[in-house]
Amino acid sequence: MALTWYLADLVTEVRVEGTEKSVVHFDLHLVRAQNAAEAYDKALRIGGAKAKQYLRPGDGNLMSFIFRGLNDLVGVDEELADGARILFRSQPEMSEEEIQHVVIPRDFLRAVQAEGLDEGTGTIQ
Repeated sequence: MALTWYLADLVTEVRVEGTEKSVVHFDLHLVRAQNAAEAYDKALRIGGAKAKQYLRPGDGNLMSFIFRGLNDLVGVDEELADGARILFRSQPEMSEEEIQHVVIPRDFLRAVQAEGLDEGTGTIQ
């Protein structure tokens, strides 16, 4: 049986001692497996490795990373290559306003913000 790529959406809770609410991280990981059951097991191992605790610099509060489980596990549609479709979603019955709301301007895309690209030149600022 050929190996298939899966996209695992892992949920990790970040808890800081002395605070009431947690921050939740959703991390997407590629997992290669023979079937969904094997991919699930691999994703659990990856998530389990995220569990850690340490004293936060500055205030000394205990910071805990707690793996909570999977939000989703999806088979990748195509072989990985430049331009390959990784995931497909469909939202029926959207108005024009709703469609415009889901299309994010270039400067607000996370990858562009993380790299600090200049809109005019496409170079890093």
